[in-house]
Parts: sequence; structure tokens; C-alpha cells
Amino acid sequence: MDLKQTQAPPNKPDEEWLRFLDTLSHELKTPLTSIIAASGLLAEELEEKGEESYQKLIKNIIHNSHILETRLAELLEVVKTGGGSLRLQLGPVDMKSLLHGIGWQMGPLVQKKNQKLTLEIPDSIPLLKGDGQRLEQAVFNLMTNASKFTPEGGSITLRARKQPGELRIEVQDNGIGIAKEEQSKLFKPYGRVNADRQKHPGLGLGLALAKQVIELHSGKIWVESEPGKGSIFAITLPLSA
Repeated sequence: MDLKQTQAPPNKPDEEWLRFLDTLSHELKTPLTSIIAASGLLAEELEEKGEESYQKLIKNIIHNSHILETRLAELLEVVKTGGGSLRLQLGPVDMKSLLHGIGWQMGPLVQKKNQKLTLEIPDSIPLLKGDGQRLEQAVFNLMTNASKFTPEGGSITLRARKQPGELRIEVQDNGIGIAKEEQSKLFKPYGRVNADRQKHPGLGLGLALAKQVIELHSGKIWVESEPGKGSIFAITLPLSA
């Protein structure tokens, strides 16, 4: 498999607009970092003084600052990938270890919602040639989405299987499901299912980023879903010779 070190997705956005977004994101990141640092110091002082009512307020500030920081990071990633400036750090990727690591990271999230997490990963998976961190980011985005849109007590499965010349990865849940007419929006920046914009706030960038990362690895990503019957997000990636 021959991967270029830098590869741009089709339909490259206007460069001037990308420069504006990049500049704006960096301008916002600087004061936000200061707010988070100052809030953390203030929280430590209030904890020592035992001011419980003030502690709740400052924790709320910190919590929402981190949410804003995450949204900003997502925006920067989309700017990078959309402008073709994402550079893959290519090397051999042990997908078995990578997928088990994602399962470990998901532990606290699924425990919080009393969800069942199942891993169906073969004992042996051939090495991939790719960027391990980016692939981990893409699959982790699918997993966190599955947890988000699956009710308490639900189940999530991360599975992988070898197919001729490729590895197939699936993230399956028994959550709310997605109507056919909504599915085309999911992998576009800011694409959100209309019914869940209020219940599950966010910019809708995670799946768009995952799609761009997978396609940079010459792979494919898609969804199979019906309302009320859960969803399967599937990825195929070429195996190294």
C-alpha cells in the first residue's frame, strides 16, 4: 500500500476562508487557555477555604471551558484536514493493541452510563501502514458517539475481522438509530441529526474528521442504521503487504 505523506480530500475549501478559520481558532485558544489555568488556581483556593457555593460555580466554569476547548480543537482539525495540511506520520500500526487500548479508554464512559462494552477482536491482525494516532482518534470518535447516543444500560460492541486484503472495523450500538434521510449529513462538518441537537450539544465535527482520516488511509467509512434499531459504523482499511 502506497500512502502519500500529505494528502488532501476532494472538494478543497477556499484557502482564504481556511486561513481565516485557522487564525480565529488560534486567537480564541490563547485567552481560553488562560481562563482554564486561572479557574484551576481559583478552584484550589476555594477548596482550601471551604466555600462550597463558590466551588460549584467555578467547577461549572472549568467544565464549560473544557467543552469549548474541545470544540475548538475539533474546528482546528477540520481546518487542517479540509485544507489538505494534515500530515500522516506513517509507520507500522498494531491494530490489535490499538483497538484494545480504545476499549480501555472507553471504560469510564460506559461505566458512567451503566452500558455494556464488548470487544470482538481477533487474536492476530496483520500490521497496517498508517498513522496510529490518527486511526485511534477516528475509531475513538465512533466509540464516544455510540456511547453518547445509546441510553443507560445499553450495549456497545467494538469488533474487527480480516477480509481479503483489508481489515474491517465495526462499532455497533443498540441506541436510538438514524433515519435514512439523516445519514447523508453525518460525515459532513456540522452535520447533526435534527432530533438530537438540543439533547446532545456539539458541533458535529467528530464524524467528519473520522471520515477524512480514514480516506487519507485509502479506506472507507459508512453507517448502517434504522430508527429504534441502533447503528453500525463500519470502516475498512487496506492491509499491508
